[in-house]
Amino acid sequence: MIDPLRVDDLMNAARAVGYKRIPQYQHSECFTTGAFDLILINRKDKGRNFELLESVCSRYEDVQDDEKFLEGFIFLLGELARSTDTSEMPRGMRKIISDNPSKTKELQQWYRTNG
Repeated sequence: MIDPLRVDDLMNAARAVGYKRIPQYQHSECFTTGAFDLILINRKDKGRNFELLESVCSRYEDVQDDEKFLEGFIFLLGELARSTDTSEMPRGMRKIISDNPSKTKELQQWYRTNG
């Protein structure tokens, strides 16, 4: 089961990205991480990432009327889609793509759809 707080963290980061308030990068002696990296710690668990993607897709109604937030949200969807390593489309993704054909070119390519 996906922790709703994890989804909230991702949504907050997506909002910040959309509003050009890039979440602060964190630096250690060995590496620098970006906006979603600390939240998406385990990129190897493809099944969990798919569940997380589906949970984020279910929040579409919360962002669809806010253009800037939507931009960050779609960026997040692209990051999550790649982390699943599958072109199986999660629930809700088809509507997001069809509602936003010009903004979802990367997702259309990933899922091999025309929008």
